[in-house]
Amino acid sequence: MTATGSVAGFAPVRVGSVRGAVPSVPPVAGIEGRVRLRYPNRLNAMALDPSKVLPGAGSYPAGELVFVTDLFTSVEVQGTASGDGVEITADSARPVLGRHAALLMRQVLGLTGGMRITIRSHPLPPHVGLGSSSAVLSAVAAAINELCGRPLDHRTLMRLLVDNHGEEIDGNDDEIMPVQCIGGSAAAGLVPGAIQVVCGNAVALLAAPAPAGHTIVLAVPPDLRSWDASESLRAEAENFDGFLETGRRYAPQIAYRLLHECWPDLVTGTPRTLGQLVFDYRFEMGSIRNCAFSHPRLLEYAAQVRQLFESGQAAVLSLSSVGPLFFALTEQPDAVAAGFEAAGLTTFRAMPWDQGYLIDECTVKRHARDG
Repeated sequence: MTATGSVAGFAPVRVGSVRGAVPSVPPVAGIEGRVRLRYPNRLNAMALDPSKVLPGAGSYPAGELVFVTDLFTSVEVQGTASGDGVEITADSARPVLGRHAALLMRQVLGLTGGMRITIRSHPLPPHVGLGSSSAVLSAVAAAINELCGRPLDHRTLMRLLVDNHGEEIDGNDDEIMPVQCIGGSAAAGLVPGAIQVVCGNAVALLAAPAPAGHTIVLAVPPDLRSWDASESLRAEAENFDGFLETGRRYAPQIAYRLLHECWPDLVTGTPRTLGQLVFDYRFEMGSIRNCAFSHPRLLEYAAQVRQLFESGQAAVLSLSSVGPLFFALTEQPDAVAAGFEAAGLTTFRAMPWDQGYLIDECTVKRHARDG
């Protein structure tokens, strides 16, 4: 796929190309060692202003509300002083994204030597709402940053990841599609807090633990499709007018309610007010209708599962990103799972996670800088 494969204002870029501001750090002359870490996956409950996810100049200040889970993307990076290449092991998930993140970090850090990378991702296919693409990019970049002694602070790394986000194009290992990125997936591992608000240009503004005793129940259609970034963007582009209209009509209300009503209740342990805003956004303000392209039965599923919030069984009920993954934060996981399954959805569970990424091993044999 070449530039002629542009979709709705998005054009492919070469794997490893650097976009946006480049952080200024002393170059890393070479490293030897190994880092193994686990990076949490997020659920995107809502955009604060969905009109800002339309094609622009590479920045998408839509803001988002995210729930961080204990579903992890695992990465191992082995650095060697010899060689100058990036090897992604044959059994790795999402190798193109892993190579993009590694080449990006090599250029930004002036890193020499070779590295061998293994990636384990959640078995759900891409583009269902779990943020797996961003989690892979973030996990690889965070592991390399750790291996080099953290030359990039977390805010700088988050900005770099947002500016250089992209997703795979089927049959093309040399280019990625730079689709919209708001920052929640990177923040999930870089900022402590199970519930987070990312505002403006990828600034993690608010973070709080999840209320005690709550579980996350996730639900997906049994016939998930696997489609690449170009396909999903084409489908999404047909609904950009809906995203624009929802943002124009409701963004001020969303921001006011989130700041003055929902967050004060949340920090005192009461998530229902936040749940009402998310429910209104998804089910009443047009969000699920705008996202109906993600699955042919999405509106049907939504009509069947909305009662999980209306009955009080779920404190929060939402689609994640554009779907088709639904999720609920609940103190009644068995009842909520049964409700999802009665609608024909397949369920699994997670717990809220508020500790950022986990380092399982970090052994740096040599860490030298030049200059």
